[in-house]
Amino acid sequence: MNYIVFIFESTHQVLKVEKILKENNIKYDIIPTPKEFSSDCGMSIRIADSSEDKNKIRLLLLNNQIAFQEYKKNA
Repeated sequence: MNYIVFIFESTHQVLKVEKILKENNIKYDIIPTPKEFSSDCGMSIRIADSSEDKNKIRLLLLNNQIAFQEYKKNA
């Protein structure tokens, strides 16, 4: 399965995003940040690449002024 990994600047941001995703009933996983993407923050948010919520998440992050990077990862 392929995934989208959202990477943030801090653990605080990850926890803020987790709250936002829960409030919007969006399925996600918190995972250790893959080293090939970043070593700044140790946690990331992962969703299935097939998720219909990809664009909704992007919009929520932008509307809440949360900086992020997005990567595709093959499992």
